[in-house]
Amino acid sequence: MKRNLLKILLIFLVMALVLGFTSMVYAQDEATKESVEYEFSPGDAYLLVQPAVCYITSIYFAYVYDTERAAWSEQYYYGPFGGTGFVVNPETGTIVTAGHMVDDIVANYVALKWAILDAYIFNEYPDDYYNLTDADWNWIYDNFKVEGTNKTEPDREVWVQFNTATANVPDNPGNTYTRAEVVNLSDRDQRDIAIIKIAPVTGRALSSAIIGDSSMIDIGSEVTIIGYPWTSDIGQNNALNPTVTQGSISGRVMYRGTDVLQVQGDARPGNSGGPVISKSNGTIIGILTMGTDNTNLYLRPANDIKALLGTENKLGQVDAEWRTGLAMYKQNHFSEALKHFDAVLNLSAGHLLAQEYKAKAQANMGSDVPLTVATETVEETTAATIAVETLATESIKVEPVREAGKVPSWVWIIVGVLGGLIVIIVVVVILIVTRKKGPQAQVVTPQQYVQPPPPPQEIKGGAKFCPSCGAKVEEGAAFCPGCGSKLK
Repeated sequence: MKRNLLKILLIFLVMALVLGFTSMVYAQDEATKESVEYEFSPGDAYLLVQPAVCYITSIYFAYVYDTERAAWSEQYYYGPFGGTGFVVNPETGTIVTAGHMVDDIVANYVALKWAILDAYIFNEYPDDYYNLTDADWNWIYDNFKVEGTNKTEPDREVWVQFNTATANVPDNPGNTYTRAEVVNLSDRDQRDIAIIKIAPVTGRALSSAIIGDSSMIDIGSEVTIIGYPWTSDIGQNNALNPTVTQGSISGRVMYRGTDVLQVQGDARPGNSGGPVISKSNGTIIGILTMGTDNTNLYLRPANDIKALLGTENKLGQVDAEWRTGLAMYKQNHFSEALKHFDAVLNLSAGHLLAQEYKAKAQANMGSDVPLTVATETVEETTAATIAVETLATESIKVEPVREAGKVPSWVWIIVGVLGGLIVIIVVVVILIVTRKKGPQAQVVTPQQYVQPPPPPQEIKGGAKFCPSCGAKVEEGAAFCPGCGSKLK
C-alpha cells in the first residue's frame, strides 16, 4: 500500500514539474508578444471589394425562318449588353448582377425579336427595307420565326471579365472571358437580380465581397459605388477598368410593390449590377439596377440578394492575402507587404490592385519599417492567421515579437536542462528510499491452501504429527495435545 502511494506521489510530482515548466515558458512567450492592430478606414473599403468586381457581357443568338423563302437564315445576334457584377463565393464561382443583364428572353422578348428581324430584313431585302409599311412589319413579326439552335427561344450567352474588360462580343473566350451560367433570376419586372456562376479557372483564383444588412442602413449614409460605366464617348472596343464614385442614401421608395433604396451619386450605363458599399462597415448594401438620370439612382437592397442567393457568402484565400498585404502596406511594412502581394499574384495573376500596390511597395522600400518577428518558435504572420470572414473594415491583427527585453533562447535551453535534471534526481531519491526496507513478510495466497496438509510422517525417536493440525505428538498418545483431535 505504501509503495503504491509513493508511485502516485511520484507521478503527481513529475506532472507538476512539467506543467510548471510549460506554463513558465508560455507565460514568458506571451509576455514578449506585442499585438499590432490595423483598422481599415472607410476610405479603404473599396480596396477590399474592388477585386471581386467583374464586367458582365450578355448576348442573344437566333436564326430567322423566312416564310417567303421557306428557309432558315444564318445566325444573328442581339447585343452585346454590358454591366457589372461581383463575386460572393470564390469557391463556387457565384456572382451577383442585375436581372436585366440576362433577362431579355423573359422580360424584353418583343424588343429582342424586333431587333433580330430588323437586321435580317436589312441584310436580305435591302431594296425593300425602307419601303416597308407598319402593316408589312407587323406581318413579318407575326409570320417570321426567331429561334435558337435547339429551342423556340433565342440562345443566351453570358460572359464574365475581371480587371480590364472589353465591351464587345467575346473575341477570345477562355482567355480573358469566362462563360457563365444563370442559376437564379428575378427579372426586371420583379426584383431585378440575377445569380450567375462561372467555373473557377486555374491560375485565376477569385476574390469575393461580403453582403451586409440593408435594413440597418440610414438615410444620409455615405456609400461607394463600383462599376464599369461606359457612354457614347467610349467606343465598344476600348478597354474598361472599374471606377469608384461616392454617393449617399437619399431615401426609401416602393417600386412595383418592392422596396428600393434611392441613391444620390454618379453612375452611367454599365454600372448596372455593380455593388454599392456602406462606408460605415465596408459591406455591400445593394446593387444598382436603374436610374432616372446620372445622379438619381436606385438600388436593390442587399437583403433581397440574400433571399435569392442560395449559397454561402464568404471570402477566400486571395482576399486573406490581399487584406494582410494591404494592412502591412498601410503600416509601412513594405517588405512584408510584398510577400503577400506576390502570394495574391501567384493565385490571381491579373489582380490589378495587387500589381499596383506591389509597385508602390517596391518604390517605398527605402522607408521600409521591418516587421520584427521571433526567428525560432513564433510563426511568421500569414494571411492564414486572419479569419477570411472578417468584414471589410474590421481590424486585422498581427502579432510580431518585441525584441526589447526578450529572453535569449539559450536561457530557455538551460532552464529546460536543469528542470529535467531535477526530475531525474527526485525519481532516483524516491527509488532509493523505497529499496531501503527490511525483508517483507511472505504473503500467503489462497492457492497455497487448496491442497490438504500432508499425512503425519514418522520421525526419529518415534514421534509423529497430528493429521488435523500438524502438531508433534508423542508415541502412543490417544489425543493431540494441540487441537485435541483423536489420534488413530
